[in-house]
Amino acid sequence: MKRRTFQKNFGVLAAALFLRPAFGLSLSNKPADRITMSTVNFRERFAQTKTNDALYATSPLTLLNIPEYFADRFGLRQVEFWSKHFESLNREYLKDLKTAIAKSKSKLINIQFDEDYQIGSPDENIRSKGISLALQWVEAAHYLGSGAFRVNPGNGEVAHAISSLKTINEACKAKGLVLMVENHFGMEMNPDIHLQIIREVGNIYTLPDFGNYDNEVRYVALKKIMPYAYQVSAKTMAFDEKLNHLSFDFDQCMKIAADSGFKGIYSVEQWSREAIKVSDEAIADWMISRIKTYL
Repeated sequence: MKRRTFQKNFGVLAAALFLRPAFGLSLSNKPADRITMSTVNFRERFAQTKTNDALYATSPLTLLNIPEYFADRFGLRQVEFWSKHFESLNREYLKDLKTAIAKSKSKLINIQFDEDYQIGSPDENIRSKGISLALQWVEAAHYLGSGAFRVNPGNGEVAHAISSLKTINEACKAKGLVLMVENHFGMEMNPDIHLQIIREVGNIYTLPDFGNYDNEVRYVALKKIMPYAYQVSAKTMAFDEKLNHLSFDFDQCMKIAADSGFKGIYSVEQWSREAIKVSDEAIADWMISRIKTYL
């Protein structure tokens, strides 16, 4: 083989190794096995995240209720927990939570880690505290049998975020967890930086969120990060009283995911700062039904 040809082929191979496509974690052909749901959907029914007392007073939820509730009401035995909804990380509480998951024959798919941390901060002490906190949550995720763990690079410096994520990923790998980075709010909202983080940390994946990009870049940016997804947050936002989704073309996002070859798990999630005129259950039903048409 000629030297130039060898160098060209080696470069292609190296690029593939450093940034290889991911196609998710589900090997099942059953639609219900490719759908999970985030507790974010029901944030008004959790004491920690409610913004008014009306809905919480009539139908409160805790994480201990969620596995059975998701299984009985929605036919879903895969759950995704928002860190904001944990009451504690002490072992007794986690033991009760693990029992609740097992009792409903469910599986924890991911923990959305959204506590107060800045792993990209230029301040070493702030970064260290963030890493330390993340490692505590990695332990909790492992104990609960989670398959994955989602972390925010956040704001700050890309190089610092990459270094911090490498440390967190080593802990994840040791515990059999997949580390994911979502397009959430910080530096990773630039899809090219997002992929740089995935590439330079190594052996971590994107978690594309349909709702987090601005409309001007939403579909182009999703196409960039989708091939490296381990899980997809099939988020919706605003709905009218007739259950029409208003914020963007949800079906176009689903088509982008399907066309990328994604075979993993979609997470049902809704977020809007405006009051929604339909129930959280009605939105969840709409999303589950819509997702299933692409599976």
